[in-house]
Formats: sequence, structure tokens, C-alpha cells
Amino acid sequence: MPKSTYFDWVHYTESQRQREDTILKALLREIWQNNYKAYGAPRLRLALADLNLHHGTNRVRRLMREAGIYSVMSRRFNKPTTTVDYRQRPNLIRHLPEANA
Repeated sequence: MPKSTYFDWVHYTESQRQREDTILKALLREIWQNNYKAYGAPRLRLALADLNLHHGTNRVRRLMREAGIYSVMSRRFNKPTTTVDYRQRPNLIRHLPEANA
């Protein structure tokens, strides 16, 4: 192992960004748990903005992924229907002999 690698490891200090990320992860987890684990990245970003902490959605999404935070909510699936609200017009050509040929 190179000597420089060892000394880099011995003198390692966490960057300011990494310290902020650690604090934000704990804060995101707390907000997420207090809101029934239903918040995703956009809502968590807005909750942080309410606390006067302005960060991007992609950063919040990355921190959520690293902390194992995910929304338990999912969009409802609405099956497409063929029904209409108005009365159907009668089929006037159904009884014509040319139409059935």
C-alpha cells in the first residue's frame, strides 16, 4: 500500500458537505416518520423549506436513498372505463339488410 494512502487515511477529515448531509439525513428521517412515512422527495423538500433550509429535490432524493427513506404511498390505479354519462344514440342501420351482408 502506498505511504500516501495511509497518511491520507490517518489525516482524513469529513468535509462540510458531508457533515451537512449527515444532519440532513437525520432531519429528513424525523420529518418522514412524523408524517406517517408518506412523504416523498418533493414534500420533504417543502418541509425543509418551512424550516428555512433550502435544498434541491435531487439532493433530498439522494439523501433519502442513502438513508433508506421512501414513501409508502402510491398512486391509485384507475381502470379506464368505456361507460359514458349520456344516453347512447340508437343504431339506425342495424336492421337494414345491406348493413348485415
